Amino acid sequence: MIVVELVGKFYDNHSLAIVNRNIAIHLANREDMEFVITPLDTFDPAHNLSLKTVKTLKSLQGKKVDHVDVQIRHGYPPIWKWTTSEKTKIIYIQPWEFTKAPFEWQYKFETFADALIVPSNFCAEVFRTGGINPDNCFVVPNGYDPEIFNREGSTTTKFGIDPDRYNFIYVGNSQWRKGLDILLNAWNKAVKKYDKATLIIKDNPTVYGKNNVLSEIIKMQYKTGCADIIYIDEALSNEEMADIYRSCDYVIHPYRAEGFGMHIQEAMACGCFPLVSANGPTDEFVPDEASIKFEVKQNPINVTDGNIFAMKPGDAMTQMSTHTFANEPVAQHVYDVIKFVYHHHNKEKFVESMNNVTLPNTWASVADSYAEVIKNVATRPKVNRYRN
Repeated sequence: MIVVELVGKFYDNHSLAIVNRNIAIHLANREDMEFVITPLDTFDPAHNLSLKTVKTLKSLQGKKVDHVDVQIRHGYPPIWKWTTSEKTKIIYIQPWEFTKAPFEWQYKFETFADALIVPSNFCAEVFRTGGINPDNCFVVPNGYDPEIFNREGSTTTKFGIDPDRYNFIYVGNSQWRKGLDILLNAWNKAVKKYDKATLIIKDNPTVYGKNNVLSEIIKMQYKTGCADIIYIDEALSNEEMADIYRSCDYVIHPYRAEGFGMHIQEAMACGCFPLVSANGPTDEFVPDEASIKFEVKQNPINVTDGNIFAMKPGDAMTQMSTHTFANEPVAQHVYDVIKFVYHHHNKEKFVESMNNVTLPNTWASVADSYAEVIKNVATRPKVNRYRN
């Protein structure tokens, strides 16, 4: 029996917490593991978690164990504190969106951690290029719950969403890497108020901080007469998000940098046709035959630039220097794609193309992959931090 502790946030709506609670819920049922969690946050009803989920997490939080064989740490920034026992092995889960990793992470993951788990081969290549031992770097994708995110459930007209229109859903925030500015500029030009098109923007300011997106949208619609935009910043349950996805035809995400793109996978499971950037981690689960991928070009960036919001001045990066590149979606192509899928006037054809798409990354299968990594690390003869 392997005793496993998972440390991180569990109760909010950030992607890290979503991953943590789903790993915990699924691994807690295994007969070959004793599972306990150590939350770095507290339960807040405003986050709209189900009662069943909260009860499960609370039961794992209160568990008493004599020792911990493997401690998994998933938070931001990473926790470098040493374990109480020198026998405890440490696994980090650490997504990263940019093409260079922080040098401190590379050094610590190589000398302090026993293993690193990342959600995509895209992330893994960044860390391996930065110097991580490939034998200690594992790829386990993020999952989705097929009981919630599927095509058979209900839709919604909440927030004014009209399922008879051509609905595009964007989930994210206003950070530079997410590409919302690219999307709004293209939307402004591609479709107008008389068109039956709606862009639904699902923001999460409670996690990423307040912004001026709503005021910018209001000004843009007033000044340019662009097609409708619905802005949602409420904390919604998984079930409510699934209803929104099923009310939409396209999930659109012209990102500059991502580590995985969990919401894209969830939207696809609900039948949304993906319009996403090419050459990123979404290539690993978004098939070419059932998507349109925005052309990208490699633009040089300084990751310490405050507008990019990746690093702080003075932070060091792998491969030296603070300059790297980002895959910048070609603005003209984003415009062309929006115009094409709307004026094609056959959204059913796009949605039907999703019928042959298989999304294997359910949380149950993902948990099995986590279990394999845990067993691999638990059976190693030495702890990395105490190696002579």
